[in-house]
Amino acid sequence: MNGKVIKIVDNGELLVNFPSDFLCVPMYFKNRLTPNDSMQLREGAIEALVRAKKHLPKGWNFLIWDGYRPLKLQQKLYDDLTALRQSEHPEWDNIRLANEVEKFVKYASHDPELPSPHNTGGAVDLTILNAADEELDMGTFFDEFTEKSYTWKDGGTFDDLEYDIARGITPQQSENRKILREILTAEGFGPYQWEWWHFNFGNLGWAEYYGKDIAIYGSLEL
Repeated sequence: MNGKVIKIVDNGELLVNFPSDFLCVPMYFKNRLTPNDSMQLREGAIEALVRAKKHLPKGWNFLIWDGYRPLKLQQKLYDDLTALRQSEHPEWDNIRLANEVEKFVKYASHDPELPSPHNTGGAVDLTILNAADEELDMGTFFDEFTEKSYTWKDGGTFDDLEYDIARGITPQQSENRKILREILTAEGFGPYQWEWWHFNFGNLGWAEYYGKDIAIYGSLEL
């Protein structure tokens, strides 16, 4: 957290379902990683997402892949990616392995002061559909755990076209990511460094991005 201690003062908002006019495809249910196909976020995050949708051109929509995530599923995703990275990089020590895995899947934290982002109900994975119900080309698929999915590099900034081109992201794909990011940040969502599809609202990642001292969403299980 950049050395800054951020307190969590949970505001008590409940989980609510996504509105019916959003397209929701629960990817982890679809891929048989969980028996639960519910799609929910905290009430304030849903309200912000409804406002964000109004910034989309007429006929466009959000495609939602994931919202609130229970710790059991979080642990499953973490274990699976850890096993994959171990097989790909047997030369990595445990510290390097954990750091690389946690760029994309956070450990299923049981520390109420450091909750996993999705477990707070304040993290959403999504993209944009155009009027033909086609996903905007963002340069990678959802959950493509490679550098091509990064939002920005360490020490860098947004809209670094030279960096995008170097990792195989075209100018149009870069622009599409910018559209998603600007629409969501306009309504208070915070982007995430390693995944173009992940945005935070109310949780520690959100507080860190906006330089806040307090996060308003903690774990819903702890």
